[in-house]
Amino acid sequence: MSRVKTNPKRESSSRNPRGQKSAGTTALFFTLFKLSFIKAFQYRGYILITLFSSIIGVFVRVSLWMALFRANPVVRNTTFHDMITYMALTGLLVIFNMSGAGDRIAQRILQGSISTDLIRPYNLKLYIFSQTTGDNLAHFLLFVLPVYTGVLALFGMRFPPTLLHGLAFIVAVVNGAIISFYYYYILGMLPFWLESNWYIRFVDYAMFTLFAGAFVPIWFYPDFLVKISYYLPFRYITYEAVTFYLGRTGLPEMAGVFLRQSVWIGILLGLEAVLWRAAQKKLTVYGG
Repeated sequence: MSRVKTNPKRESSSRNPRGQKSAGTTALFFTLFKLSFIKAFQYRGYILITLFSSIIGVFVRVSLWMALFRANPVVRNTTFHDMITYMALTGLLVIFNMSGAGDRIAQRILQGSISTDLIRPYNLKLYIFSQTTGDNLAHFLLFVLPVYTGVLALFGMRFPPTLLHGLAFIVAVVNGAIISFYYYYILGMLPFWLESNWYIRFVDYAMFTLFAGAFVPIWFYPDFLVKISYYLPFRYITYEAVTFYLGRTGLPEMAGVFLRQSVWIGILLGLEAVLWRAAQKKLTVYGG
């Protein structure tokens, strides 16, 4: 009786399709990430102009804060060096701003290429995330890191008051990145129902600038704006993480911040899933 020889590698791979899929997904992620990263370095003129404008913008902000704190060394328990650290951290954390994800999916919807994306053998959300992450890293290395490293080298930087504050800062940053990605991904899907989304960008920019503390810390705001900010997702993207780093949030209050971040993540995950199902049905109806 003859025995049939089997190939153990083929047999093991056929028994583990999930492993193959996971490896393929990981390879796709890093390939897209690398391509987006390399593409950002191709336009030298754009790089020089953007870097110069970034330096000018930071110089203006530093000058304004210097003028303010020259008259009053301490404003609302904030010193000039606190503001420099806040400004630098807020700028450095732009790497976790996933607004590019919304722009990408909106463009695909408006151009009609989203219909082919749905039948291709890859995860569209991962595809968008990979490209956005690559662009963010390139932007960070080209424009953000050199500028804010120079600022911190010139004025100095504070460190978290305790190790726990530092660890809480890292967790809050990760949660904020998740909130940012799903928030902008949802905004990017709105062209499924809207003919244009250009005005959404302006509204979003205004809301983010005001309620995320992008330029002025929220602790300087009047009480009614502070209360409104608690019910919006923007302050939970980077602002709360920076307050952890500076020690302005006590340890008991950190649990409340993490809870609100978790609630927003849950809301955005659920909303994205509902909108995506509705969008697929809409595409099916339009396509027959």
